[in-house]
Amino acid sequence: MTIDYLETRQDIDAKKLGFYGLSMGATQGVRLIALESRLKAAVLVSGGLSPGHQPAETDIWNYAPRVRTPVLMLSGRDDMVYPVETAQKPLFNALGTPAQDKRYVQFEGGHANLVSHPDLIGQILEWFDDYLGPVQARP
Repeated sequence: MTIDYLETRQDIDAKKLGFYGLSMGATQGVRLIALESRLKAAVLVSGGLSPGHQPAETDIWNYAPRVRTPVLMLSGRDDMVYPVETAQKPLFNALGTPAQDKRYVQFEGGHANLVSHPDLIGQILEWFDDYLGPVQARP
């Protein structure tokens, strides 16, 4: 696994690893952040619960309550892939992360164009700085 490799690197602080997932990566990433305690913060962009029935062992519903990692969820108000009321809010509410360590932010826009929103990167960097600390320049 990549995290195992990162732990062997002298130039990486493996105690300060975060997860960033976009779209399906945000949705499927819920399983990873529920199971991988070495990830100390997560950002989920344009994700949500997928419609349809999944086998219990892979259903995101069964993983979301087990998430304890601080999570920032950034989504578009007009997202047609993961709609607000049926996909975004249910996922955010299902996350087991304590309320003070999770935040849900909606932006104007839809699914794919959210990544170009001017405030998106600032929100992500601020979240990771708050939970992982600012990036330190290496000599």
